[in-house]
Parts: sequence; C-alpha cells; structure tokens
Amino acid sequence: MEQQTTSQGVDLYRRGIILGAVSSIGYSSANVFLRAVDDCDPVWVSCIKAVPTILVVVPWLIWRYCRVERKICPPKLALGLVVLSIVSHYVGNVGFQWSLNKIGISLAVPICLGVLIVTGALVDWLVLKDQPSRRTLWSMVILITAVVVLSTGGEQAFEQLKKVLDVADAQPYLLAMAIGAVIISGINYGVFGAVIKVVGNRGVSQPAIMTIISVTGFVFLLLLSSLNGSWELERSFEFENLAQMTLAGICNAIAFVALVSAIKILSVTRYNLVNASQAALGAISGAVIFHEPVSVWMVLGIILTVIGLMVMKRDK
Repeated sequence: MEQQTTSQGVDLYRRGIILGAVSSIGYSSANVFLRAVDDCDPVWVSCIKAVPTILVVVPWLIWRYCRVERKICPPKLALGLVVLSIVSHYVGNVGFQWSLNKIGISLAVPICLGVLIVTGALVDWLVLKDQPSRRTLWSMVILITAVVVLSTGGEQAFEQLKKVLDVADAQPYLLAMAIGAVIISGINYGVFGAVIKVVGNRGVSQPAIMTIISVTGFVFLLLLSSLNGSWELERSFEFENLAQMTLAGICNAIAFVALVSAIKILSVTRYNLVNASQAALGAISGAVIFHEPVSVWMVLGIILTVIGLMVMKRDK
C-alpha cells in the first residue's frame, strides 16, 4: 500500500514537472511574439494578449458550473484576485512589454526570472511555510548562477540595442527604468504564483481563478488603452501586429492553464525553478530570431540551466 502511494506521488510530481515545462515553453513562445511587436503600445499589446485566455476559461467555467459543481468564489477571495489581476497586468505584463525594445529579450527574460526565483522562494518559505530541500537549494543556486551568466551575455545585446534606438530612447535614465521595470515585473510574478497557490488551496477552482484574473485584466487594460490613445494609432490595428499579439495571447493562455495546474502540485519554488528554463529559451530565441549577439556567456548559461534542472528531482 505504501509503495502504491509512493508511486502515485511520483507520478503526480512528474505531471507537475511536465506542466511546468509546458508553461515555460508557452511563456517563452509568447515572449517571442511580444518582442516582434515591441514598437506597439504596451498597454494595447497586453490587452489583446488577454483575449485568448478569456475565450478558453469562460466556457470552461460555465461547463464546470453546470456539470461539476455549482460553487461560487467567495467575495473576499474574488476581490483579492481582482486586485492581483490589475496590479499584475500593469506592473507585470505592461512593464515587461515596455522594456523589451529598450533592453532586448536576451537581457529582459534572465533578469525577470532571476528576481522571480528569489521572490518566489522567499514567499514560499515565509508565507506558505514550505522550506526547500537541500537538492532544491542546490538547483536554485545553479539556476540563479545560470541567469546571472545569461544576463552577462545579454549585456552585449543591450549595447547593440542602444545603437539602433531613437535618440530619446537611448537616454541612460530610460534604459535604467527599463531594467527597473523588469525587476518589478519579476517581483510581481514571484508573488503572483504564491497567491494563486493560496487561493487554489482554499477550494477555488482553476477556471474560476483564471476567469477572474483574465477578464479583470482585459477590462482594465481596455479602459486604459482608450484613455492613452492606443486606439488612435494605426499600428495598433495593422493585421500583422494584431496577429502577433493574438499568437502571443494563445501561447500565454496555454502557459497560464499549465501554470495554475502545476502550482497545485508543485511548490512555488519548484515551479519557478522549472520555469527558469525560460532564461535559456529567451537567450536562444533572441539570438536566432532577433539576431541578438551570441557569446560564450550565453552558451555557458544554457548549459548551467540544463544542469540545474537535472539536479532538481524529487527526494525519496
């Protein structure tokens, strides 16, 4: 009986790892499409990106309510998710999107993930009382090192981007603000995962969590877009740009569903460590697709990422 229970635990853990990997690949793919429209208004891009998630989770929520359980999210938790959604969409999604054409995907993604891993681990330990194992700590050290190494390689992309930016965008304070926006984005995503786990542990269903977050974010960003003049810009409605934003949204929807599912199985720290593979994927896509320079640091960072993920396995 004990062996069967252990086997089920291992299978569940593997499922969590697979879901975490799907989430990482989904977000990495979304970042590529977001980088392609980095010259569009970041609020509008983030708004359109939210649409595919809504088209997935709302029917899912209706089906669950009619067929599985007629349970409504408690008002206090719903209000908390609304606040979380507004903050996360603005300082997380919009801030990250704004920074992409300032510092590039090769630098933005590793910095964001490094801050995310540390923030998530602290929240996991201090709030959720989930102390990481020795193997997890070793994996965290290796992956944070990989993120630092990848960021070092990304500095070359940073220098290259400064040469092609407009005069106004090349001002040092704006470049510093872009790095600050990415750091704040990472802190936001680190807290975001912990809040999702807490709400899920209190019995709120996955489609309910995702519906509240995605619908609130879309409405908030839509209103913000109408106020900042995004609708008046021709680029906002060009077919190619809308297609890129929509594809980013589809990848984001897949990643979001996988995230909420994985976070129910894994600790926030373990999920974030799996998600750290985004750093390597971001560096590769930056080099291959957007011709950001390849360096020895980038190759070393990718190797360290693979080692860090291999180290992180379930304790017996």
